[in-house]
Amino acid sequence: MNAIARRARFVASVGAIVCAASAYADAPPLQLQVTTGSFGKSFSLNPNSVSPGGVGSYMGSVDGGANTWNFNYNFSAASGAEAAAQSGTFSITNLSGAERTYNIRLTLPTTSPGTLTGLFNGSLSGTLITSGAGYMRSVTATPMWSALTNAFTVGQLFASPVNVVRNGSGATSMGSQGFGGSSPSTPAPLFGETIAINMNFVLSANATASFSSALGGVSVPIPAPGAFALIGGAGLLAQRRRRR
Repeated sequence: MNAIARRARFVASVGAIVCAASAYADAPPLQLQVTTGSFGKSFSLNPNSVSPGGVGSYMGSVDGGANTWNFNYNFSAASGAEAAAQSGTFSITNLSGAERTYNIRLTLPTTSPGTLTGLFNGSLSGTLITSGAGYMRSVTATPMWSALTNAFTVGQLFASPVNVVRNGSGATSMGSQGFGGSSPSTPAPLFGETIAINMNFVLSANATASFSSALGGVSVPIPAPGAFALIGGAGLLAQRRRRR
């Protein structure tokens, strides 16, 4: 099995993490930032438990204070120099009494040296939950979900306008999208020191937006200087042998 195939095993089908002890160095704190309007709050989410293979479980709730919003989460995450993955569910409830635009960023640090290219995959599904009439929609000309490594965007989901409306209490799905397949396959020029998801959406008063999200990445070593020359030399030698 080659190096890329071994690392591809570290991230299982989108939405689930398969543990490989040699790939994951730790289950570090997840960094959560929730911004609405000009007001933002940041949180460091520590794992409630960590498996022997280094996969952390993160469960809990945080709020914006003064009856503005409440955020509940249930994640799994792990990272190292060769692979990183975060997946799980989270929801935010708008308690403010007025429509709000939210930006949510969830960042997982890695121990990558920052000199590796990468392969990535991800997914998102969502549901609007209301106790009466309500709505959830995307921000104009902005994808609802983006995946990043450092500041580089590796994937976007729900780029087309999303508008989920309810006339009464209940739940309505906005559907699901994914990229990169069941194992990371979308190339990026970087496997960075962080992988992150970034979300933007509008939520009506007293409504809840619930999401299931996953992002995984694996590193792909860049050939050392001279490697391409060696490969090319080997090819020329093979051609000469075939001509004899």
